[in-house]
Amino acid sequence: MSMIRQIQNRQGLLIVMIGIGMLGFLIPYDAVMALFGQNGSRDVGEVNGVAVSGAQYQMEVQQRRQLGFSGDQLAEEVWNDITSGIVLEEDFAALGLAVSDEEYEEMLFGTAFSPYMNRAFYSNAENKGFWQQNFDAMLGTDRGIADFMSYKRLIVAKRIREKFDNLVVSGIYSNSLEGKFDHAGANRKVTFNYVLKSFNTIDETEVNITDADVKAYYNAHKEEARYKQTAGRNITFVRIPLQASAEDAAAIESDLDAIRTVWENSEDNDSLFVANVNEAPFTATILSKSDVETDVNETTFFDAKEGNIIGPYLKKNSYRLAKVMEFFSEPDSAACRHILLKAENPKDSEEMAVLMNRADSLKRALRRGASFDDLAERFSEDPGSKSKGGFYDLFPRGRMVPPFEDFCFENKPGKVGAVETSFGVHLIEVTEHTDAKERVRIALIERAIEPSATTARESYGAASEFAIQATSRESFMQAAEDAGYATNTANDVLRNAKSVSGLRNASELVAWAYGAEAQEVSNPILVDKNYVVGYLDRITEAGAPLFEYVENEMRAGAMKEAKGEVYSMRMATGSLEEIAADVESSVASATNIAMKSPTISGAGSLPEPKVVGMAFAIPMGNISAPIVGANGVWVIAPTSSTDAVDKSDYLTEQTTLLSRARGAATVRISNAMMDAANLEDNRN
Repeated sequence: MSMIRQIQNRQGLLIVMIGIGMLGFLIPYDAVMALFGQNGSRDVGEVNGVAVSGAQYQMEVQQRRQLGFSGDQLAEEVWNDITSGIVLEEDFAALGLAVSDEEYEEMLFGTAFSPYMNRAFYSNAENKGFWQQNFDAMLGTDRGIADFMSYKRLIVAKRIREKFDNLVVSGIYSNSLEGKFDHAGANRKVTFNYVLKSFNTIDETEVNITDADVKAYYNAHKEEARYKQTAGRNITFVRIPLQASAEDAAAIESDLDAIRTVWENSEDNDSLFVANVNEAPFTATILSKSDVETDVNETTFFDAKEGNIIGPYLKKNSYRLAKVMEFFSEPDSAACRHILLKAENPKDSEEMAVLMNRADSLKRALRRGASFDDLAERFSEDPGSKSKGGFYDLFPRGRMVPPFEDFCFENKPGKVGAVETSFGVHLIEVTEHTDAKERVRIALIERAIEPSATTARESYGAASEFAIQATSRESFMQAAEDAGYATNTANDVLRNAKSVSGLRNASELVAWAYGAEAQEVSNPILVDKNYVVGYLDRITEAGAPLFEYVENEMRAGAMKEAKGEVYSMRMATGSLEEIAADVESSVASATNIAMKSPTISGAGSLPEPKVVGMAFAIPMGNISAPIVGANGVWVIAPTSSTDAVDKSDYLTEQTTLLSRARGAATVRISNAMMDAANLEDNRN
């Protein structure tokens, strides 16, 4: 009966499993799985009641990448630009904020200053000259004009926001009264004697709190900033490996055996044959004797004759088939310096063309006398070499990607040129060669040992069976233990998290968690060559926390409050000495305490603004009523005070206050506007 209930509870997953099983007989497995992919038609957020579509967001990110922008923060910058533009659009129009064509040209080719332009393009005189040349060159072709207009749209939008921020910042002011108050807070001092009964020294058995007291404390304090929580999810998950079987490996080896027979009888040249078999452009593999001396199969390359085929043989997690093309000599090692212009998508021909044009511009700058070291430091996106002028010391074959090392080994020192690799575009200068050594050029066919469609279906079936069995957290953990799957827990996962607890590409798991209900089990999700099944332990919404999530903190707060009430009554009468004796404490002194810095040395780590404020408020020699502070219960008696010396002006204080207020004003105001506009970020 229990199994029937489980199947009923997971009937949606069961239908999916049956459907995949039926489709598997009709169409390839990969095509079946593609049916479950995402697209850009859904909304990825909302602000001010306006939806932001996935297509709009992705298109803007892609356009920025095509313009050469990159980095981990690009997506966030685009998101902020889109959402703040929606919120502020009417304000921009009401204020009449705009950028004329004349102003735009002055920003590009004149002296008009823009923080964004200075940060993104004109960080120094050389960069400014480089980009001004680029902007000018764009106007010579249709494609260039399209790029120029895309840059213009972005730069104008950034400039309008700068104008708005400048208006906001210019409206912030600090007057002389604020300066005088700040001066007094720092320089008016008070000295007082006190008795402190620290909360840490009060045994919990001295007070009695009930669950109702804790709940009352929670209701009174849950909205306080210290308890406010951000939206998050707690997820427990298992990874079910998607691994090739022994049968998969044997099938790959058999396939290469068949290819060998065809290759031996083929009339095609080797580069064409390998390109057709690999379905990729041909790149020869160049090896020295030292490269193959530890591999029993590849050491035979240097004993073979040109045209001999070796393999198939196993190399790490692949089967290989190799043909000896030729023997030759070339430098044992090469040195170079380079500038990497990184590509977001190296398979995007348009993006690579833009990067190649940038490399050509840098090459022209070198011809005009620019320093390679300086250009590398400013423009290279290779963190391993940019600080060293792009320099790579002597390296052998096999250390770099093939197009990069081919250029370095096949060109003489002094040669400068650009090549495309899987990283982007490299502008390279060959700087040194060592003595020549014997090499062999190999045509290589390689097949990674990967799961077949059948194996993938079986792994998905095992993961699906696990998901069906796991109807509660207890059964989830038990099923994992029975199957030998390790469990991981990720707490407080944010909506836009890309990785969680060892999963590098966990966006789909995170997206599921934000669409699921607590105690729900996910369908299998393919992540990093594993099928992942998740259990949603907890949903944390932004705002006041649920009681069960903060019960321990609220119990501690209620306990502290009860201790304060009990000892306030005990410390209500008597001299400081009598009070100290009654509560097993002592009389101490606080000297020259300022309201601006209300931490009292030796009396706990937390500031005590209520205590210091009372010390300034009551007459000298009087004893205060008990004060429940941050560190404990206080009774104080001020003994002396010193007023701040009046000044003729408070410009120093005003300047400090103004700088502090303006420094973070735009960020604070922007965050407040987004909160007021009910920003919803559903990107995943």
